[in-house]
Formats: sequence, C-alpha cells, structure tokens
Amino acid sequence: MPAPADLLASRVAALCTAVATSQVDGLVVSHPPNLLYLFGVSASSGLAVVTSAGATVLADERYREAFAQAAADLPGVTIVSVGVGSSYEETLAGTLAARSLRAVGVEAAAMSLGRASAVRRQLPKAVFLVETDGLVERLRMVKDPWEQAIFREAGARLTEVAACILPEVLAGRQERAVAWDIEVALREGGFERSAFETIVASGPNSARPHHRAGDRRIAAGDLVVVDFGGVLDGYAVDMTRTVAVGAIGDDQRTWLAAVASAQRAAIAAVRPGVLPSNVDGAARGVLTKAGLGERFVHSTGHGLGLEVHERPTIGPRGDASGPLAAGTVFTVEPGVYVPGRGGVRIEDDVIVTATGVERLTGAVPGFEAHES
Repeated sequence: MPAPADLLASRVAALCTAVATSQVDGLVVSHPPNLLYLFGVSASSGLAVVTSAGATVLADERYREAFAQAAADLPGVTIVSVGVGSSYEETLAGTLAARSLRAVGVEAAAMSLGRASAVRRQLPKAVFLVETDGLVERLRMVKDPWEQAIFREAGARLTEVAACILPEVLAGRQERAVAWDIEVALREGGFERSAFETIVASGPNSARPHHRAGDRRIAAGDLVVVDFGGVLDGYAVDMTRTVAVGAIGDDQRTWLAAVASAQRAAIAAVRPGVLPSNVDGAARGVLTKAGLGERFVHSTGHGLGLEVHERPTIGPRGDASGPLAAGTVFTVEPGVYVPGRGGVRIEDDVIVTATGVERLTGAVPGFEAHES
C-alpha cells in the first residue's frame, strides 16, 4: 500500500528544500527504495531529477504509467519517458542539459561508476556530476505517523510469528527445516515476504552471526540463534531470539544473561538527542564488564524502514547520522560469539518517542528469561 498522496507530496517538497540548501543545483535519485519513498512506486528501474523547484521522473514503458498516476497528485512532479530505442543514461543527460543545471548530485552509494561515466560522456562540459551522500536517506530516517503505525502493526505480527515458531526449535530438527517453517509462518502472519534470508544457527554454528541455515540437526544442549524478519506494506521488521534446547552449561547461561542485560541497558539509554554511539556503548559496557566485550563483534543495531538495513547505525562509528530523533526506528541486538562453541543474540525493534523509547516487538512467552 503506497503512502497517501499528501504525504508523498510533503516528502518531495522536503527533498526540494534539502537540495536548495545543499551544494548542488539538482539531485539524481537512482536508489529504488528512495524512489518508492518519494513517489510511492516500487520499480526496478527509474530515475528522478530533483531541484529546488520540483521533480522530474524518468521511466521506461514498464513503469511510466505507474509513475504518471502518482505524479498526477503530486504538485511540481513531471514525467519523461525513456523510449525503447533510448537509454536511461542518454535520457538523463538530455534532461539535465535542458534544465541548465551545472552541479548535479548523484547518489554515490547507489549509482555505479560505469553508469555515472556513461552519463558524464553525454553531458555538456558545463555540467558536472558531484557525489552526494544521504540526502534522501536522512529524510527517511525519521518515520512519520503513517509509517509508525505500520511498524507497530508489523512488530505485533512478528511477535505472534515468534510465539508460534520458537516452540518448534527442537532437538533432531534440521536448521533448514526450521527456517522454512519460519518463512511459511511469516506469510501466514500477513507479511508480504521475508525481510532477509532467515537465520537458524545451532550449536557451534550459533557463533557465526550470519550463518546460513543448513543440514545440521539441532541437538540437546545447543543454543540456537533464530533471526527472522518480515516486510509489511513495504517496511521491514527484524527479530532474534536464542533458544536453549534442553540443559545447557554454565558458560552458556552466563552468555545468555549477559546479552539480555546488555540489551536492557541499551534500550534504557534510548531517548531523543542521544548519540547512537552512546546506545552502543551502554550494551558494550555491560558485556565488557562481564569479560565478554571482545566477543561482541558487530554494532548494537541498525535502522529499519523500506530497507532492512538503513540509517542510523547503532555502533561506535554511528554518529555520522547525528543524535537520535523522535520517530527513528532501529534494532537493538547485542550478541556474544565464541568460535567453536556457540553464541547468543537477542534482538528487538524500537522507536524513539518524544520522551524515550517504545518497543515494537514484544515478549514471547516461554522464551523471555532475559525479561526478568
């Protein structure tokens, strides 16, 4: 379901203002999630040229009608067709030249060097391309009330999926079989698709943060990291639980308790104005005090939205996005990984509120020892 037209119009207007106050005369938007955010159209191809005055969308025949329908309700947005005998690069160069733009920003993280070179070769010498970073992504980082409502619904649904799936993490089952059950449960729970390839990592495999579910059979005494997510109305949510199968050792219980404490500390640190590195530091400090700091090998969290990994990064180097603002949605997922023996990760999604933080994913009965 696309965002309402008035909301899309406000997003385009906000980007026009951002371009007006930037170092470029116009911005070429090429990243598909950014096009979806601005115009409400999910397309594998498409470009938009955004200036202080408005936006021009370049679309081929596969998507021209969809973009045209969206543009009909968006002031200042026009459509340029990319003909069958033409290319996006050629059409873009002509569009930029016709608008007498000089410094044109491109999304450096999205546009390949080859594509930028193809455009540059067709531009007049007076027009040059400039690398930009995050002009649209900074707008996407703070979720509006419409987006927040989707996240609350998605978080509740993901919690329900967890409640029906985690009891199926049993000795004798293959990782791959559990992962498939989760994929089915996500669909049955109303999600459009999985947000990423489901992780089921048992025993020594749980020491690998991004293990791919394989043929290993879960055994008594294993810790099993189960990491899964779904997409609802285009927005991704993400959750991880670590299941103890049968009796586990003292070290494993220590890991579980330490990671649970680290997550609680990180969530408690979240509020508007706090730097992401401070939230990460709260989790990292607990694990360091427990003698497990070196076993925490990734950031504490990542932003969620139209992509499952987006700004901000909740890590030691995550402050480039600035302090946390109300409406920002991200994961909190500290972990401990001991190669050859196993690992633990506990992950929930949160939203920064005007006064603090709200959890979007909730407690799962029977699997929430870390909540006590």
